[in-house]
Amino acid sequence: MNSRLSVWQCSAGRLAALAGAATMFLIQPPADCWPLAWLAPLPWLWLVARSPAAAAAAPVSGRFLWLAGFLHWLATIHWLRLPHPATAIGWLLLSAYLACYLPLFIWLARRLIGRWRWPLVVAAPVAWMACEQLRGWLLGGFTFGRLGHTQWRWIELLQLADVAGAVGLGGLVMLVSAAGYGLVACCLVPGGQSRPPGRRVVVWQLLMAGSLLLAAVAYGRWRLTTAPVPAGKPLEVLLVQGSIDTELKHDPAAVTDVTRHYDELTRAGLAGGPRPDLIVWPETMWRVGLLEIDPAEQLPASLIETMLSEAETAGPTALSAEQQQARCRARLEAERLEPLATYAKSYGSHWLVGVDKQRITPQVTAGFENFNMAVLLDAEGRLVGEYAKMHPVMFGEYVPLADRFPWLYRLTPLPTGLTAGRKPLLASVAGRRLTATICYETALPGAIRSLVRQCRQADGGPDLIANLTNDGWFWGSSELDMHLTAAIFRAVEVRTPIVIAANTGFSASIDGCGRLLARGPRRATATLRVAVQPDGRPTLWLAWGSLLPGLCIAIGLAVTLEGWVRRDSLKGVA
Repeated sequence: MNSRLSVWQCSAGRLAALAGAATMFLIQPPADCWPLAWLAPLPWLWLVARSPAAAAAAPVSGRFLWLAGFLHWLATIHWLRLPHPATAIGWLLLSAYLACYLPLFIWLARRLIGRWRWPLVVAAPVAWMACEQLRGWLLGGFTFGRLGHTQWRWIELLQLADVAGAVGLGGLVMLVSAAGYGLVACCLVPGGQSRPPGRRVVVWQLLMAGSLLLAAVAYGRWRLTTAPVPAGKPLEVLLVQGSIDTELKHDPAAVTDVTRHYDELTRAGLAGGPRPDLIVWPETMWRVGLLEIDPAEQLPASLIETMLSEAETAGPTALSAEQQQARCRARLEAERLEPLATYAKSYGSHWLVGVDKQRITPQVTAGFENFNMAVLLDAEGRLVGEYAKMHPVMFGEYVPLADRFPWLYRLTPLPTGLTAGRKPLLASVAGRRLTATICYETALPGAIRSLVRQCRQADGGPDLIANLTNDGWFWGSSELDMHLTAAIFRAVEVRTPIVIAANTGFSASIDGCGRLLARGPRRATATLRVAVQPDGRPTLWLAWGSLLPGLCIAIGLAVTLEGWVRRDSLKGVA
């Protein structure tokens, strides 16, 4: 009889691990059953709350927990296999890495309960926030699929992000779920298999969770009333969303087609109303790359003869060798910029456009650096600002150490890698302060916080963050939804409106309260005319960043180290 019970308990434990993987998948896109998020962690909480006797009699191994996490992440980030056959390897490896956080969460929460006698309603959210923050920090950070992200539609609750970020909001969801588990355990779960609290404790925990949730909603409602009253003329922005397959984008013969596609959309958008203050194209949709040549680079004589006139290279009017080098560099650089200037003049507005740029320099091993750029031109075609992506994606846009060992790129599908930019865009358009980010940078809370703090220290801005994205890699999958959700949280955290121009979607306009004011279609073309009003309110998130989730990591480290110290002490006594 005992052996049958043990088998049943072990099977139930494994079923709970898999059930949690399924329910936590269902609350994320594409299923997007977001109200279920308050109940989705219950199977994993059952594993946390099992009594020591039940866990010892029918243990669920860390390897099985990892397997459940692996299956969860395979399904959640399935879109990572779409860009290229080689990225399927990255899909498997990233899922394998992210799966490690499930056994870590359960181990940490059980340790806080067992060692420090913390109740589940406290231990579970602390352990969860520690794990979510760790995966947002390590290896460049992966923040998609957070528990708090499921609540972006609950606009009042969303305002909590300007205090504790998406991780803190996820911690609140886990806390409420843990309180609900206490009620379920008290009523339904046999005492030998878990540690149900007494009814009085359950009532107090439910009251605490309900009070915290009501306080968060009340804070959100108050925060919404503090949104600044629109003053002055809004910034009129035209977001151009094309639909270009990734293969087409990388076909050298398709450069003209891509340009024509976006130009036609832009002109159709311009014809739909008064001329906007700013036009935004997505990431790298201008396919003729810009060029910058380091003055330390010595250009060959044959190239100088080709680019300069005979009067400039010979006879009484000949320039010096140094002047010839400088003029040749300037003409080569201008040759790439002139077509952009021509289009900008024809649009008659400021134009922010994504483009590649190569810098020729003898100062690096490869002899050149590549940048993913956003360049801003005015209505006269003058270059008035530029931004190089400061946070390239590891293994997606660069390989570590490949700047010193370029042969590493031969082991990957990447022809070459990106060099990180060093400074933000600080520009003014129609009296409004503008900065820019590119692609995945809106998924990095720390990067956006640092950007906004830098801008506010430099010129008091920004009034607007423009994000240029190419999500054509992902064929209209749920990656688009996750990427947009991340941007919504960034807008609230830093209280700054964000506009997104995304190839294949989702282009969008988000205000400083996280309200989605406009959104383009999925994998289709659109032009969005949006009016942007600045926000600029101070936030606790800007002041202290990831302090609260960081404290959760510190607690996790403390309870882990305490166990090691105690074990070593017992060995010494023995």
